[in-house]
Amino acid sequence: MAAKRWFALSAVAVGVLALTGCAIGGASSESDVPHDAASGGQTLSEMRDSFDALPGIVVSDIVGGEKPNVKGNTGYAVALEVEPGYAIADGAALVDFVVASVWSVREGYMPNARIDISVRTSSGGGFDVAAAAAQAGWAQGAATTPSSYSSAAIEVTDSKDQGTRNLERLGSWPGDAPEVPTGVTVQE
Repeated sequence: MAAKRWFALSAVAVGVLALTGCAIGGASSESDVPHDAASGGQTLSEMRDSFDALPGIVVSDIVGGEKPNVKGNTGYAVALEVEPGYAIADGAALVDFVVASVWSVREGYMPNARIDISVRTSSGGGFDVAAAAAQAGWAQGAATTPSSYSSAAIEVTDSKDQGTRNLERLGSWPGDAPEVPTGVTVQE
């Protein structure tokens, strides 16, 4: 289990480094990216608590909201684990909830590049979060296969068509904190 957790945390770290790491190119002022909203939405701690309220879901890690990298990009990476004995019943609802929750965090910087979601499950049938993101309309469809570990990148940049559609769907930042959905997981 420790090796699996290490792998999940490593994958999250790679995703965050891709969002916030150093890059060669023109610098963008971090003041161009909205941050630390005075009101609205929820805190990072409240978001984590809402994820913990999903039966059978454990938060492995949440990283994000840091100041933008030299390209002016910032985002979030959310790593979730499905506890043994549980399976994802409504993947699209899970992705909707995670994306809306991240968008509602008023602390730190507004995500303006990507929201990365990874899910690890011990279920025999596995789960495909990328397929769930496509089903929910947050990402383009891709040939994917359910497995014990999957990930999806949700674009929130206006420089990409999908990102523009996602930003229109999300509305102003920070968004309202979504209600914790029911029926996302089932006991096996």
